[in-house]
Amino acid sequence: MAIRQMRADSQDAVVAVGGQTQTQATAYVRSPVDDAITELASSPRPPHAIFVTGSAGGGKSGAAEYQRQTHDGLFSAIVEDATHADSPGEDQADSLARRLELLADDAAQRPAAPVLVAANIGMLIQLAPMWKERGYKFTALVHELFTRLGLPVSEPPAPPGLPLEVAVLNLDHRPTSGEGGLLPAMLQRLLPGGENSLFDARRCGSCLAISHCAAHANAVLLASAAGPAFDTLARRAAVERGRSDTPRALWDLVSRVILPPHLYDGFADPCEASVHASRNDDVTFVLTGLLPVSAFTAHGDVGPRVAAQAPALAPTKQAYNAFADAGLYPAQDAEPLQRLADKLVAAGLDAPALRTAAEGLAKPFNGSDSAQERAWRNTVARTVIGTRYFLKDLPDPQVDEEAPFLRALAAYDRWQAAYLSGSVDAALEEDVERHVGAMVADLAEGFAALFGAQAAGSTFLPVHIYDTRAQTRAHVQFRLSLTEAPPVPDRASESDPEGTLRVGYRPMAVTLRLEPDDPGRPGARLAVDLPSYRILGGAQRGMASSSDTERIYALRRAAGTLARLAAEPDNVAMLVEDPGSDCRYIVEPRPTFTKKLALSARMVTE
Repeated sequence: MAIRQMRADSQDAVVAVGGQTQTQATAYVRSPVDDAITELASSPRPPHAIFVTGSAGGGKSGAAEYQRQTHDGLFSAIVEDATHADSPGEDQADSLARRLELLADDAAQRPAAPVLVAANIGMLIQLAPMWKERGYKFTALVHELFTRLGLPVSEPPAPPGLPLEVAVLNLDHRPTSGEGGLLPAMLQRLLPGGENSLFDARRCGSCLAISHCAAHANAVLLASAAGPAFDTLARRAAVERGRSDTPRALWDLVSRVILPPHLYDGFADPCEASVHASRNDDVTFVLTGLLPVSAFTAHGDVGPRVAAQAPALAPTKQAYNAFADAGLYPAQDAEPLQRLADKLVAAGLDAPALRTAAEGLAKPFNGSDSAQERAWRNTVARTVIGTRYFLKDLPDPQVDEEAPFLRALAAYDRWQAAYLSGSVDAALEEDVERHVGAMVADLAEGFAALFGAQAAGSTFLPVHIYDTRAQTRAHVQFRLSLTEAPPVPDRASESDPEGTLRVGYRPMAVTLRLEPDDPGRPGARLAVDLPSYRILGGAQRGMASSSDTERIYALRRAAGTLARLAAEPDNVAMLVEDPGSDCRYIVEPRPTFTKKLALSARMVTE
């Protein structure tokens, strides 16, 4: 089955230009990147080179193959030698240098039409020093690429003999889930019997085991009623990670959800697993293989981040009731699944395994083993709560805690796109002030709770924060609002504003500039992602976790920057603890009649 071949470790997961398989062609989803490449290449003054970059599995070779098939005449060459490894071999570095020789500093001429290059970022990083060691003169090209990719660069090189125009489209910045993402169109490729479907349904019409085929039901659900909710799960998984998941990783997730490995991998033909379940009337096979359960039990790169969002794990009344009542009221347990099956029928679709599962849930447990009953009730509860999630009966269990960040991220996303295109209006500014401002206020309280102290209605951060072994007895008062921390474009958009706009880039973090009081001094950047916001929010509620040591360290550095900026003015207030008595004092400067500053101290008890 083609869906099994979409696993990340499958041979079909890697595209070779000129050697695309039928499965790869069917799975490829056209995106704004394809239009951007074509538009750049066919413009009146096209760039000399168009580099399609990103991480492994991002779709670089697929994009190059699409251009080869549809617009080959627009390019002087299509080079994809640099996509399938993060570091070049000895011969590969020389081969690429020869193929890109018209882009060299000392080239006698530039290509008449653009060169389309698909290249891993890791490969480009490794190529630069190798070319330099071997005497290839690509300093201008490397400088352009590194600048657009936001990589460290040396001083600008001497101008090449001929002007060099390079465009970079970084597929790591392309949204793959959520608004403007690839996943909704990918899921449409799953509809059994549909045009360009990855699900071979030729045997389904006459299959006697279709009533126990969870894979068929999953494909129908993802291509229709459950697709939007599944896309939301993937988007939240990407926000959790801090960057978009690659198409390869998403196809791997979809493959594991439709064909759960523990149920299907033991059979050479996945259909045999359903036949085996049908012969044994194995309802448990169907229930554990259906989307309401399989969506939250997949492994791979994306699966665990989706599993962490399982509504069955949420501390909600709905989840508690699902587990408390599971198996006690069979007709009640079957109702959500039957409703989902009816929803498909109303849309002109059918998934017989849903009816089999609903009928199984409607029957009382007839065993006598208590361990088996517990396992059955657990399966029932996960099925019920998962089905209700895909029916959109349940609120997002994490919305209350994380809604301020998600609203701020959405406002920042709109603001950054408008800012780069020069179209920020008053309504958008108001939106940013409301949502990003609320998030920044939460950050201030979180920093104080995690690293600092509060006294007399003010917040304070320690002056010395990096050595956690040394107790700090001096804290400086600080404020954090949009005035002190306004939003600024993130590094991806700042490095290559044109490229990020062309690929439809959507940020995964809110980037703020920590402003010093002295406008002549440089500020610092603070990129707030969802895990960091969660850590600071947990600190406010007294539930700070130290498990994410990397982010805790980054937040500690940010707190140190805030304290350093706050300590610069002469009139800053401090919170000081007396080591002898453990009494705390607020020390404030006050002017005297001599116009000099004197210090006053008052003890605080709270």
